[in-house]
Amino acid sequence: MLAEHKTAFSFPLKHATEIEPGKLAGPTGQLCGNRRAEEQLLLLCVRARADAIPAARIEALLTGDLDWDYIVRKTRQHRITPLVCRTLEAINSAGVPRRVFTHLQTHVHENARFNLFRTGELIRILRLLADAGVSAVPFKGPVLSMVAYGSLAQREYGDLDILVRTSDVSRTRDLLLAHGYHLVASRKTGQTKSEFMPRNKDLIFEDETRSVRIELHWRLTGKHFNYPVDLNGLWDRLETIRLAGVMVPTLGLEDLLLYLCMHGSRHGWERLIWVCDVAELIRVGRNIRWQRVIEQAALLGSERMLGLALLLAQRLLGSELPKEIQLIIQTDEQLPSLAAQLHESLFRERAESQDIAYWYDVHLRVRERVRDRLRLRIHYYRRYLRLVVVPNERDQAMLELPSGFSFLYYLLRPFRLLRRFGLPRLKQIGTSRDT
Repeated sequence: MLAEHKTAFSFPLKHATEIEPGKLAGPTGQLCGNRRAEEQLLLLCVRARADAIPAARIEALLTGDLDWDYIVRKTRQHRITPLVCRTLEAINSAGVPRRVFTHLQTHVHENARFNLFRTGELIRILRLLADAGVSAVPFKGPVLSMVAYGSLAQREYGDLDILVRTSDVSRTRDLLLAHGYHLVASRKTGQTKSEFMPRNKDLIFEDETRSVRIELHWRLTGKHFNYPVDLNGLWDRLETIRLAGVMVPTLGLEDLLLYLCMHGSRHGWERLIWVCDVAELIRVGRNIRWQRVIEQAALLGSERMLGLALLLAQRLLGSELPKEIQLIIQTDEQLPSLAAQLHESLFRERAESQDIAYWYDVHLRVRERVRDRLRLRIHYYRRYLRLVVVPNERDQAMLELPSGFSFLYYLLRPFRLLRRFGLPRLKQIGTSRDT
C-alpha cells in the first residue's frame, strides 16, 4: 500500500538556503474577496486531493501581483513547501518567478534527503530497542508522512517521536545515551533532565552532530492539558506499516486522528501542515470508524478538539466530513468563532510568539469539560504567579546585588513590573523574554 524507499542514508546534511528579505520582487499582496490572494493561493496548493486541484483558480491568482516574499515565508513557517511545490509543478505555470520555483524545489529536495536520513536512524533506534526487549511506537514524523501522504518526501518534520511504556523509560534513556545521544536541556527550566521525572511527558535527545532529535514520550501530553487515553488499550490497537522496507508499529488510524486533533488544538493550530495532516488522513482513511472516533473523543473530553480540527480541514482545505462530525460542529456554538480566530492567526503578517493571555484563552476554549478547564485555570494561574514573582536577568540588570543578598530580587521584581506595565497589564505578561 505504501511506497518503499531503499535509498542509502549516507549523504551530507544541510538546510535549504534562506532567501534574503526583499530579494523576491513583488508588491504587497492584494485582497481577493475577503482573503488576500497569497493566502488563497497557499490554501489551494495544499488541498488534500492533488487530482482535483482547481488549476484555473490558481492560474488566475498567479496572474496578479503577488508578494512572493510573503508566500515563501509562509510556506517555510507552516512547513508546507513540499505540498505547495507539488501543486505548482503539476500546473507548470509561467506565473511563478523562476528564482522562487528554484528555491522551493531546492528546499523540497533537501528535505527529502534529510527525511530519508532520519528515517534510517529511526529504524536503527527501533531495532536497538527491540533487541533490548523494549516495545517502542514511532508516531508523527516519517510514520505520519507515509500513512497520510504515502511518501517520506511530502511532509516536513523536525523530531522523531517515539512512545514507550512508563516502565521502559529509564532503560530506553540509558540505551540512547550509550549509543551516541545526549539529553537536551529542558525547554522550560534550562536544566538538564538527568532523571526521569513523573510530572513530565517526554525526554529530548540529540545525536552528536545535532542532525537528529528524538522525543521520547511516555505520555501523549502534559498533565495540565489532560488527554487521559488508556495507553494499554492504545497498545492493543497498534497497526503496522512498511517504512523504508521495514515493518514498524504505529498508532491505529482512529487513535492517530484523535491525537492529531488534540496536538493541533494544544498548539493553537499554529501551523497549516497540522490541518493538512488531518485532511490527508481523513482522505486516505476510508475505513475510519467514525462512531468509534466520536465515542472515544467523548471519553477523552476532546469532542470539541475533534470538531475544531475537522471544521478547519473543511473550511481551509475543502475536506468532506461525515454526517456524524457535521452534527458535532452544528451543536457546538463555540466552534465557528474559534475556527475563525485560528484561521486569522495562521496568516498573520508577522509570525510572532503569542503571550500567556492568548494561550490561556485558546486552551480554555478548546476544552468542553468543566474539570479540564479548571485544571487549565490552575496551571495558568501558577504560571502567572511564577512570572510575576520569580526574578530574571532584567531584575538583576536593574540593580547589582552581592550573591548573599540575591533573595532581595524577589522583593524588587513586583515593583519593577508595576513600574513598567502597571496593574492592568500584569496579567498579560507573556514570557520571561518580554519581562
